[in-house]
Amino acid sequence: MAVRRVALVVSLLGFSAGCYVGSEAPADVVSTRDEEFNSLVLNGPVLQGPVLQGPVLQGVIMGPVLQGPVLQGNVLEGPLQQGPVLNGVNLNGPVLQGPVLQGPVLQGSEFSAKVVKNGKKVWAKGMDFIGSEWELTVGQVIDGEEVYEDYVLRIDDINKSPGQDDVYLYDVVHRAKGSNQWKPLCQDGQGGLVPAIPVANYWNLETGDRVDDPNVFVWACTNAVIAKCVLWGYRPWATTKRCKDWEKGKNCKTISLADHHQACTRMARADYCGNGEPWTVNGTAIDIWDHLSPQVEARATNWFIEAEWNPDGAYCLRDIRHQEYKEQGLYPKCFLDKKGKPKKAPSDCGSLDDHRALLVSAFDKYGQGLPNGDDDDDDDDDDDGGWGGWGGGHGHGHGHGHGGH
Repeated sequence: MAVRRVALVVSLLGFSAGCYVGSEAPADVVSTRDEEFNSLVLNGPVLQGPVLQGPVLQGVIMGPVLQGPVLQGNVLEGPLQQGPVLNGVNLNGPVLQGPVLQGPVLQGSEFSAKVVKNGKKVWAKGMDFIGSEWELTVGQVIDGEEVYEDYVLRIDDINKSPGQDDVYLYDVVHRAKGSNQWKPLCQDGQGGLVPAIPVANYWNLETGDRVDDPNVFVWACTNAVIAKCVLWGYRPWATTKRCKDWEKGKNCKTISLADHHQACTRMARADYCGNGEPWTVNGTAIDIWDHLSPQVEARATNWFIEAEWNPDGAYCLRDIRHQEYKEQGLYPKCFLDKKGKPKKAPSDCGSLDDHRALLVSAFDKYGQGLPNGDDDDDDDDDDDGGWGGWGGGHGHGHGHGHGGH
């Protein structure tokens, strides 16, 4: 059954600006109805240790690197082998305790691993990981020198998402080794704990591209884009049906939702050119829908159609959701003609004709307001940030959308 909702998207990660031109700005996140605000940030975890602080963690490598340096450059800019390495996991639950012998393995958003119980090897999974402690070595270049620091992550609680049986929400805290002060890995604006979802692979925080690596996962904060798109229903590990005649459900084939999830991260951040450059601000309401069978998201308004979306950005663009950028002479470069004017979109932009794109977005261009009864039950581009990484930044403006929480 399709969900009808309006989304809020926000920007958190910073990028540089690029006239009509695009300027690089933060990434936005989208939030579900009944959930927190969206965020421009792709991902949001932040380490707080004596040496390394801030958006250091881009992903977690499942298993120690036994040869060669972990670091070859700045963690935020280079490939992930420069990032945090998982050295071991210890279970501390009421039933299963002790070190993980094999794994952990991530299936969807659920972990499993082999441990010893009563002298026998057994599989632990799901809620068995409550109380588990994960030892990480994190590296970063500071003043031209490679600096390493050991951390411990602890999973304090695990809950299933109310809307999806295969989505698990993790309360994760961390501390530097040698410290006894635990702090939330994912935080809201007041420093309170925000749940995270483990998602396989990792994302380039500059370009917004997903990098496929079976040995890596990210802790995606639920107030940032990567997790928001999961909560909207576009779980990258899941499959669904896409039909040639989508309304009648005929001539169908099974497809992965991984590309829909990546397209969602572009859409949530208004990353029209697919280069990591967001064009939205906090509190901007958008409507989104797809042509899957059944639909994951269904159209909820008659707002102005903005764009069709693919994993590499907008397929077609009718207009940008923030008109003030045009007034300032700003527009995404990839949608400018040779004279430097905004390109005219195809007349059928928004139709998803022949499945040429995956998602459609619309925005309240003419001030119609939210649908009756949509009492802030929206998904908006008004969160702080990004795509599920760590960091903060700014979008192209500071306007506010409808229905901010």
